[in-house]
Amino acid sequence: MKFSHRLDSHNAGPLWGLAFGLVVTLAGVGLWCDAKLSQAAGRFDEPLAVAAVLVGVFAAIYAAHELRHR
Repeated sequence: MKFSHRLDSHNAGPLWGLAFGLVVTLAGVGLWCDAKLSQAAGRFDEPLAVAAVLVGVFAAIYAAHELRHR
């Protein structure tokens, strides 16, 4: 039997999803702060930051829901 088949890692996917969501949310907040504080901010910096925050929050919420569901 393979070693990977013996591992009981049912929560590994949602945990990685939660970590991904938190990292993307923090990156979005950093981009947003940079867009607000920088004089040379481009036209798409703030919408990109908002999109990153939304993706991160949705990913974190979905992963937390999957963790609670199991």
